[in-house]
Amino acid sequence: MNFKILVYKFTKFFLTTCICSILASCGWKFKVLSNEIPVEKIYISGAKNGVGRELLSRLRRTDVKIVNSSIEAQVIVNLMVENEKIVVGFSGAGRPRELELRTSVRLEITDQDQRPIQPLDKLKIVRSVSFSDTDVLATQSHEAFHKQDIDKQLAIRIIERLQRVNPVNNAN
Repeated sequence: MNFKILVYKFTKFFLTTCICSILASCGWKFKVLSNEIPVEKIYISGAKNGVGRELLSRLRRTDVKIVNSSIEAQVIVNLMVENEKIVVGFSGAGRPRELELRTSVRLEITDQDQRPIQPLDKLKIVRSVSFSDTDVLATQSHEAFHKQDIDKQLAIRIIERLQRVNPVNNAN
């Protein structure tokens, strides 16, 4: 009887180990945003918005120096941000029920001489927010959360593009 229990426990342990190892080796992992950007000095134009502030905040955590003049910078990032809030769903009484938050960024990465390092790019994120007449404050905080998350995701995408930049060093 003890032998059967021992075989059962061993089989159970073996199968559990196999399943765990299969799941662990599937290749999925969290995407880690590295701090390696191949530029020393960067100038950001059009940063007076949520995406720009989030981008500046994230770049300050790296080794990149953010300069105040495009003359000093190796790379110039031009941001043109458009925010839209559109009502896409109405109740039977004609009140808004669903909002769509749309944020698009036209991104241009150039060198000191305004030569494009990467082609003009347009990034866009759209989120839907349900609206409730009874919970106006909760809806406003929910909307603010989504707006902040959109800004964060767009800043991450911009940093990913900056990590792929290959600046040309000008020999003067």
